[in-house]
Amino acid sequence: MPTATPADLLVTKEFLLVVKIAILIILAFYAIFALMVIRQVDLMSKTLITQVSPILSAFSILHAGVAIGLIVLAWGIL
Repeated sequence: MPTATPADLLVTKEFLLVVKIAILIILAFYAIFALMVIRQVDLMSKTLITQVSPILSAFSILHAGVAIGLIVLAWGIL
């Protein structure tokens, strides 16, 4: 009668599927956060007009692009 060790249970297909889904859900929440950052930076730029506002807007858009690109990359790898 074969016995399963805890290390064997960590490499089952079901466990790996749950981990992959969890990673994609976490990355989706991160992308939503990045989109909320864009909105907040836009509101801040309208309220407090400075010379740095366009740079912050560019960084927030770049950040959201990287977050969405990370989802696509993870989807391809996983």
